[in-house]
Amino acid sequence: MTTTTFPAGAAEVAEPVDYAPYGRRVKAAVIDSLLIWLVFVVLYFAFGVLVFRGGPAQDAARVVLLLLGYFGPTLYYIVAIAEGGQTVGKMMSDIAVRRDGNEDDSVGYFRAFLRAVIPPFLWLPLIPGILDVLWPLWDGKRQTLHDKIAGTVVVEA
Repeated sequence: MTTTTFPAGAAEVAEPVDYAPYGRRVKAAVIDSLLIWLVFVVLYFAFGVLVFRGGPAQDAARVVLLLLGYFGPTLYYIVAIAEGGQTVGKMMSDIAVRRDGNEDDSVGYFRAFLRAVIPPFLWLPLIPGILDVLWPLWDGKRQTLHDKIAGTVVVEA
C-alpha cells in the first residue's frame, strides 16, 4: 500500500487495497492441501518400506512419519508465509498474505505462526456437534448426546 504525504495538518490518504476474493483463497487452500498430501504420500511410501521391516527401523519410521505428518504442514505454512507471504497455492492463485494496515509489509514469523496454529482450535467447538448427530449410530437407544442430557428418546410414532 502506498501512502501520499501531505503538508502538516493535512490528512494522509491511502490507496485502496484489492483484497483476495474468497474463491482464490479456496483455490489456494485446495492446491496447498493437495501438495501436502502428495508429499506425505511420497514420504509414506519411502518410510513404508521401513515400517514393514519390523524392529527398531519400524519404530523409528513410525515416529518420523508421525512428526512429519503433524509438524510438516505447519512448518510449511509458517516458513512460506513469513518469508514471502505466499505458499505454492497462493502463488498459483496470485494472492499473498500481508500485514493488515500495511499491505506492502511481510507478516513475519510471529504472525505466520499464529495463522498456522489458530485454525485447528477454531474447529474444535464443531467436534461435539458432529459427535452429537453421529452418536445414535452406535448408541443402544439411538440417543443423541442432547437426548442423553435432556433425558429423552426418539421413538417411532
